[in-house]
Amino acid sequence: MPALEIRTKQGQKRLELSGKPVTIGRGPDNTLVLPDSRASREHCRVEVIDERWCVRDLKSRNGTQLNDEALKRPEQLSNGDVIQIGRAEIRFIDPEAAHAPRDSEGDSGEPDLDDLFPVDVGTIDIDLNEIAGENDARARWEKRLQEIIDNGVDRGFKERDMDILDARGIVVHEAREADESDAEAGESTRLFRRLIYSALRARATDIHVEARVDDAVIRLRVDGTMVTAAHLPSRLHQRLLGIVKVLCQLETSQKNQVQDGHFALTARGKRVDFRVSLTPSVHGQKLVVRILDASNSPSRLHELGLVPWMYEKIRTIATRDAGLLLACGPTGSGKTTTLYSCLREINVEQRNAITIEDPVEYYLEGATQIPVDAQQGNSFHSILRSVLRQDPDVIFVGEIRDTETATVAMQASMTGHLVYSTVHAKDSIGAIFRLLDLGIDPPLVANALNLVIAQRLVRLLCTTCRKAVAPSPNQSMRMGDQVRGLKRVQVPVGCPRCLKTGFVGRRGLYELLEVTDAIRDVIMKGPTIGAIRDLARAGLFTTLEEFGFELVAQGETPFEEIDRVAGSE
Repeated sequence: MPALEIRTKQGQKRLELSGKPVTIGRGPDNTLVLPDSRASREHCRVEVIDERWCVRDLKSRNGTQLNDEALKRPEQLSNGDVIQIGRAEIRFIDPEAAHAPRDSEGDSGEPDLDDLFPVDVGTIDIDLNEIAGENDARARWEKRLQEIIDNGVDRGFKERDMDILDARGIVVHEAREADESDAEAGESTRLFRRLIYSALRARATDIHVEARVDDAVIRLRVDGTMVTAAHLPSRLHQRLLGIVKVLCQLETSQKNQVQDGHFALTARGKRVDFRVSLTPSVHGQKLVVRILDASNSPSRLHELGLVPWMYEKIRTIATRDAGLLLACGPTGSGKTTTLYSCLREINVEQRNAITIEDPVEYYLEGATQIPVDAQQGNSFHSILRSVLRQDPDVIFVGEIRDTETATVAMQASMTGHLVYSTVHAKDSIGAIFRLLDLGIDPPLVANALNLVIAQRLVRLLCTTCRKAVAPSPNQSMRMGDQVRGLKRVQVPVGCPRCLKTGFVGRRGLYELLEVTDAIRDVIMKGPTIGAIRDLARAGLFTTLEEFGFELVAQGETPFEEIDRVAGSE
């Protein structure tokens, strides 16, 4: 019986021809469905004409080819003839056909029956990566990652300089010599190394590898925004997961449980740590790699971009012998980076500094750093109580999550300790009400708290492609006296350097609230947002939005970015 054979890398898929016409195209109503943008919705038809199987083009957009020649009229099919539609190749099989197969090398055209995979008549979905060939798929992801590398930031080392260390600190993938060919490494190893290097060059903070129906997609979080980096064939996705699991010392066969691990790389004296999370999803495991690269973040207080009076105020409070300095904002707003910058202002050789974090994200030489482990019964408040018996001078509590932690931290700040911590709140005034909502006594909040820093991160415009435009009336009204007379504001455009996003890098917006005696009186008597704001305005006080509008006036970021991140509701 004649058949149509759709060739794939794994074998051949076969559709028996029963005498009824077979329509081929992209539309779902066809007998053979080709999910290929090069195919028309109704591309061609294989049918019987004068008792012979023929192929007819249905006035398709890109045409139909028969044995590499354009099909201009219905043509009879002989055994072994190949119909080409876009990237798909469909072979006609009929050993009893009268004509010899059209094969210049004399091949009989008969299929190897051991390689055939019979399928039911009906819709057949074809994996286009298989049809196009693995070389084509590899060329696509390699080209895309190389573009990111070429337009990225120089890190002071090359891909070949990287030594990859597993969770035990043992070098698993060594750096290569300059004259060593990439071909000497396996394809999956090359993918892994290039992916890591491209993420570092793009200043990414996270790598996401997500399984889809027919492939997998790699996305990078750059400047807080997800950017699609490349698509991978499913089989290469599985090999990439295998490499990461081996590095993290995880069970490679486990696919239905959450798995966590870590690995690292060293290159020319630099070290970058990676934290790994694997989670089961509908189409397979999703991999997320957090990049803990200290060189990508500010390390000292003067590098944060604070205005002079803010810098002096924070540094004064951060270097005292006792008190409570609180940073607030949503997840990913840079609170930990700010407080570590404060910690580095302290001489940890002369003062005993202890940090309690979940997890420890920065290494601070000279300090004792303790990770929280709830499974072992080591919570923030339990560790904090024990730390107070370790003769500390400075304590950094990663986050105030509950009443117990807040109470102990505040009591410590009032008994001769300098305490840094973070809390989730919208702004500096909201942080005070967050502490009160946790059930802390108002007198304790009023007497323990010294300074609250509220912050956000905004993206900076790419200086290569940004464009100046006139501000709209609404923008001028919103920015008010602060930027009166401003005739031009900058907007993003997009270019290869910024990965078509229009932005390169981020910086902080800051709002400082110093808790004065007048504010303490209000907190103890019955605080309101308006009363605290009025007292704050009596001194130096700039809201997050006002801080951002100054950056808009300087051309560093667009108005829409400030409105998105810190806009008033």
